[in-house]
Amino acid sequence: MTNTLITFLCLLTIPTSVFGIVFPDLPVLNIVTVNGEMPTCTIIKAPEGCVGVSITDNDYVPGRMTVTLKGKTLYDSKEYIQGESGMRIKRRGNSTGAYLDQHPYKIKLSKKYDLLERGEKSFKHKEWLLLSMFTYNVKMTNHESNILNVAGSIVSKIVGQEWTPEFEFVNVVINGEYQGMYYLMESVERGDKRVVLDNTGFLIEDDTFWWNETVYFKTNHQQSLTAYTYKYPDNDDMTDSIQNIIKQYMNEFESALYSKGDVSHYIDYESFAKWILIHDILGTDDSAGCNRFLYKYNYDKNNPFSSKLKMGPVWDYDSTFRSDDWSSIHTTNSWFYYSLLFEREDFVDVYLNLWKQVRPVILNELKIYFDEFLYKYKNVFDESIKLHQTIYPGEGKQTVSFQVNEILEKFTQRIALLDVLITQYGYSDDVNSIKNNNAQLIDIVNLQGNSVKTIDFHCLPSGVYIFKYSDGQYRKVKI
Repeated sequence: MTNTLITFLCLLTIPTSVFGIVFPDLPVLNIVTVNGEMPTCTIIKAPEGCVGVSITDNDYVPGRMTVTLKGKTLYDSKEYIQGESGMRIKRRGNSTGAYLDQHPYKIKLSKKYDLLERGEKSFKHKEWLLLSMFTYNVKMTNHESNILNVAGSIVSKIVGQEWTPEFEFVNVVINGEYQGMYYLMESVERGDKRVVLDNTGFLIEDDTFWWNETVYFKTNHQQSLTAYTYKYPDNDDMTDSIQNIIKQYMNEFESALYSKGDVSHYIDYESFAKWILIHDILGTDDSAGCNRFLYKYNYDKNNPFSSKLKMGPVWDYDSTFRSDDWSSIHTTNSWFYYSLLFEREDFVDVYLNLWKQVRPVILNELKIYFDEFLYKYKNVFDESIKLHQTIYPGEGKQTVSFQVNEILEKFTQRIALLDVLITQYGYSDDVNSIKNNNAQLIDIVNLQGNSVKTIDFHCLPSGVYIFKYSDGQYRKVKI
């Protein structure tokens, strides 16, 4: 019997114990590369005048991948034959790819398949990601979280983003070595159940790491440290004609925006409002690298406005809860379009109407989503994190239940703060009253986000102020 056949038969009957490791009841994703070659990369720093750290020389490595659960094989890519079977894997990411001990990866299948097993043909795709479990965040206990990606995904769905990438937790083995617990996640790509585009459409990113790409373009008003890079069309399919069409559309939109002209026929206001409201609810503060994706369904030269430019999906949630004000992209005029959009009454109206729809339900919806999450993952998540800690001992120090409760508490505080902040646009609603009568006043902030606690209360100018208390509650006070 050949070694290949022996391996195949073993994979079909693979037990919960693999390579001497007893796995919890999460899918086990096992990759065996050709000649046992591991995906590698070289760390590079930005050239002068640019920012960031990224990776290069991260070439795909071919191999075979299986996914098993409780001894049952859910998926087998078979041995790698170019264009026919197998898969390829490479290191991915910028700072995460360069610095995280648990390396993130991109997987490319030779044949489309839905690795999340949802039962519809339209979910099948070649492109998948393995994202690390660790997220550094100074606002979380022990300065880390394992489920901020979950929190961001939930908010995206509640607000009604057109597409939110789905995920599953898996334990990963590469060439017989356990790599830890990962997010197996859909990547941001064109697809029937991803970013839906006609073949004449485009998907681009306002990218801080453009300097590590071979094809990109800059617009007339773009911040000097960023440029637009392409997710679709692929760089290999890019022509000067296609690039000129996309660049012209973006420049015409920018020209109208900066000259205070009509931009409503260029961009989908609701899509842009949803994207920024998600960031405002999450309280992100990553202006430079918060993955600003934009897409247009099609481009008809005879009717350029047959579809409008949209924002999304939301991606990269590591700076969640770090802002004590609006999300930084909401107000930072040097990085993107939102500070100008919020000067426009028609855009503000769309944003406020969206807030009115979301505000009454969001806290309850968050609790429902997280209850369902805990029902599915509570025990098996904590068991897998214990296994994960055998190679990453400093990670996952808090149980998943603790992390969920902490995140829900922070969302309660964020919503209370947004209730106050949003009054600067002329919208007023009831703000949560202080529940703890013994709570101490710790700060007074004006609507520009500046602390005025050191000013004598009786000397404060007339206006609306935010009183912040020691129990995390906020109160709107008009003086």
